[in-house]
Amino acid sequence: MAPGHRRREEPGETMLNREPLTADDRLRVLRIAQALAPIDEPNFAALWPAMRAVTLAPRQALLAVGDAPPTECFVLEGILRSWIGDAQGRTVTLDFHTGPGVLTPAVARSKAGRSRIHCEALSAARVVIFAADALSAQMIAQPAMARWGDAVLTQELVRRMDRELALATQPARERLAALLAEQPGLPDVVAQHHLASYLGITPVSLSRLRAQARQRAD
Repeated sequence: MAPGHRRREEPGETMLNREPLTADDRLRVLRIAQALAPIDEPNFAALWPAMRAVTLAPRQALLAVGDAPPTECFVLEGILRSWIGDAQGRTVTLDFHTGPGVLTPAVARSKAGRSRIHCEALSAARVVIFAADALSAQMIAQPAMARWGDAVLTQELVRRMDRELALATQPARERLAALLAEQPGLPDVVAQHHLASYLGITPVSLSRLRAQARQRAD
């Protein structure tokens, strides 16, 4: 491909400006991967050719429902939001993804090879994306990568179950406290209606809970 020529996007694929990874990008991706589960750089290095870096502006889409093919994503910096539209046309926030970290594995957010969710940047962000098939191929080829991938998927299953149990059993005040303990800077960059949607409450209820929390702190 000639320098500066932008590849043609597949049907249904969100338009993104993909760039080769810098040395710093690779270092940050490896640190995130090793924080998730043990993996040596030589084993992980087989994925470098498949990876591309993307810089996102606030409110820019990374994924849209129907996008193909499925991609994995490391969030180097910034905050992203996964969401869907409900039957009434309202947006429902599914998750927040803060760098350094990862998006939910593609197998959990894709069906029949297409995205089931939207994902957008809530702040300026830099992410690294690559085809989910590239990871699958390395998991088949390398036992170390298979162990790493299985560990990441297991963590995601546990996290999703914890969230489902929290929504079903915890009062909103405890759900808010847990979210802020996990991601304390979130309210500074995330709109209140997104936080409320994620917590399963109304923005009015969220305002009341935050006011009560400030009173207790005083």
